[in-house]
Amino acid sequence: MPKILGFRADAKHVYWAVVEGDQDTPVVVAKDKASAPVDLDEASSLAWYRVRVHLIISTQTPTAVAIRQPEPIARGSSDGFRKRLRIEGVRMEASREQGLQVTPAALVTISSKLGTKSAKKYIEGDFRGIDLSALPDLLAEAVLVAVALLPKGTE
Repeated sequence: MPKILGFRADAKHVYWAVVEGDQDTPVVVAKDKASAPVDLDEASSLAWYRVRVHLIISTQTPTAVAIRQPEPIARGSSDGFRKRLRIEGVRMEASREQGLQVTPAALVTISSKLGTKSAKKYIEGDFRGIDLSALPDLLAEAVLVAVALLPKGTE
């Protein structure tokens, strides 16, 4: 059974969720957020995230990884935006090093894979049996990107 690890980051945190099942009946197996210690410089912080990704993969044993990326029209001039992209690069490399298929996806791609015009609408309510409104928005996005990689359910 596919078990997908979904990631969503901002400049200070990495949110992650592991889901299994299919797109019609997804099950959240685990979820959390990780933040590097604030006393680390940026290079040390990125190394910390890399080790954390390896730990999540070794304990959760996903079959693939999905990473929620910024939209193509997102403005990338802020330091926070650039930090997020560097963290995403570390997650991609660390996941791939563990032998996992890595799929980066912007919201438009996630929406398409879930068969909707806007997956963002699910964040404030129930999504196929998962109460996303009970989660921080970025953690909800980690769930959505992971579910988008699950196989479609049988009809």
